[in-house]
Amino acid sequence: MIDASSDVVIIGSEPLTVGHLNKIKAFAANGTVAYPISTLNAHLLTGWKWNTLVGYNAAVKKFIFFKNLSGDHRFKLPATVKDIEDFCFWAGRNLYLNNSYKISSGSIKKYLCGLKAWHTFHSEVYPDISDKRIELLLKASAKVDANLPTKPKKPPIMLKHLIWLSNTMFPGSDIDRTIMDLAIVAFWGMARLGELTYKKTMGGLNNQDSVLTSDVRIVQSAIGEKVILTVRNAKTAQPGKPQEIILHSLKNMLCPVLAIKRRLREANGEDTSLFGFNRDGERKHITRSIAVNRIKLVLRTGGFEGLFGHSFRVGGASLRYALGTPVDEICLLGRWVSNCYRLYIRAYSDEDTVESKRILEELNELWCED
Repeated sequence: MIDASSDVVIIGSEPLTVGHLNKIKAFAANGTVAYPISTLNAHLLTGWKWNTLVGYNAAVKKFIFFKNLSGDHRFKLPATVKDIEDFCFWAGRNLYLNNSYKISSGSIKKYLCGLKAWHTFHSEVYPDISDKRIELLLKASAKVDANLPTKPKKPPIMLKHLIWLSNTMFPGSDIDRTIMDLAIVAFWGMARLGELTYKKTMGGLNNQDSVLTSDVRIVQSAIGEKVILTVRNAKTAQPGKPQEIILHSLKNMLCPVLAIKRRLREANGEDTSLFGFNRDGERKHITRSIAVNRIKLVLRTGGFEGLFGHSFRVGGASLRYALGTPVDEICLLGRWVSNCYRLYIRAYSDEDTVESKRILEELNELWCED
């Protein structure tokens, strides 16, 4: 069993922390009841790639949500044939049952793989269901999917958006300045806001899944200063293998290294949340929802709509691609190990590229004048 006092299971030299287990709680549970993880099962979990497990957990969460809505609040494995078929019908688009929880037939197919793995992990037998019936259910839903308008891709944050944010937020409150520094780091670090923010607004933090001031290293590089930021809460991080975000200094107001230095200076040497601030003798931490809601509100006042938290990762990758940064370098800085980086690239128009280059030149010139 997991020793709750140490908050970690050691598997060889690779620890599986409670922070990681919290991300796959649904998968680890044998239904709606929490399931204790033995060291053997913790070891078994590492047989899957971490991002695969996170995907399987999403499938189980969806299935448990379906069972709860169906009135089965004490579901326990194994699932029945009827459970699986009803789930496909409930989650898939069709002409007979309408709800706001519909997903594509392709997603359902992936979720079924997750449900099979869930049974395997808990030593339960997946129902002996007709592949042909499932195939027909998915095919019928795919026909409905085909008639839907294409879902627009998440737009990128561009330099013009960062300028608007900085002009509005830097002169503002301590929380605005903190969120602005967070936005700069997320953009240039091609990071998800969820990797850099916290689950609660105050109190102690779990150093296994929080970005702290002690996770910052500032080193000299051939072209200036460089920050190496250790991130343990990355979506694709393997247990025991935190990822690193590399930030290079820039000669303008949007420099991510200066943003990090401002955060360290504000923390007064304490080992605490990197993206937080002190108010009335208490440390306040920035959560993802607080950051996203404030950023969206400020952007809306500038006439910018449809931008989301994920837009910073998309924006940082898209700008580099538009400026001719080699793909290998984009993948290294964005921590992509496969061609999935393409999902984050948004093509810049010629006008967007020219405008971005002009903004960078003007920012650099203003910095030199100061």
